[in-house]
Amino acid sequence: MMLHVVFLTLILGLAAAPALAQTAATPERHADWATPLPQVSNLHQVTPVLYRSAKLDSRDVAQLQALGVKTVISLRSFHSDTQVLDGSGIRAVRIPINTWAIRDKHVIDTMRAIRAAGQHGPVLLHCLHGADRTGMMAAMYRMLYQDWPREKAIDELKNGGYGYHAVWKNIESYLKRVDVVALRAQIDGKTP
Repeated sequence: MMLHVVFLTLILGLAAAPALAQTAATPERHADWATPLPQVSNLHQVTPVLYRSAKLDSRDVAQLQALGVKTVISLRSFHSDTQVLDGSGIRAVRIPINTWAIRDKHVIDTMRAIRAAGQHGPVLLHCLHGADRTGMMAAMYRMLYQDWPREKAIDELKNGGYGYHAVWKNIESYLKRVDVVALRAQIDGKTP
């Protein structure tokens, strides 16, 4: 009988080990990372007037209206939000970006669009999953306008629970090498 108890304890302990290891490996969520919100897929509040999410559908419109969102900026290359947002009072802006080919021009256009839209009220930034293109632009926003060090912005991108796909190594590489000061000057129109 005692041997059975020891055996069961070992088996149960081994069965629980992967779950314990997984729990221990889950990174702690930092308080200054974007705040998760319900209903809209992968919706998070970055700042009081900037949100990020995955693609939208018609069921998401009421939640966006409740948040006071006035503009949706889509980074999707092949899909528009105009039909989803039609009649909602929310303006649709589209900056088509291919995940594998992100350039300074995309960042400049996106940051200018966020700034312009923000003058009218809260803004939602999204792409298909709300993880890669959106994550990169959120990281750039953090570095450009909230003076986050690039390591901190990259940490949020990769570990913030947004679903970042590590296959897009170009995104992290871009964030590691981008000249934030020069890019900020271009966004502000101070250089060509």
